[in-house]
Amino acid sequence: MGGLGASTITYRPRGGAGRSIEAIVEYPGPAAIGDLSGGSRPVLDIYVKNDSTAGISTAEVDTGGDKLDVPLRFGLTAARVRVTRIVAQDKAILHIQVQ
Repeated sequence: MGGLGASTITYRPRGGAGRSIEAIVEYPGPAAIGDLSGGSRPVLDIYVKNDSTAGISTAEVDTGGDKLDVPLRFGLTAARVRVTRIVAQDKAILHIQVQ
């Protein structure tokens, strides 16, 4: 993924040690927070290799339990966010959303 504008982020599986991985991060914008009027938080789309060493394996993802350290905008330091869902997957790429 290095040639595709990938960034290094940290994957933190629930109950396991964190590891640095390469990812493509899409910054689509804020999403509403439940019934909170005017509240929003960023929703990021993350693309990684579907691999338990070089990326994140679909078999190991725990939505709601796993976390990533990733900048919420370009140029910011990394913040810890929760993996909220698997959007798509194939043998090579895993697409997840985080908040």
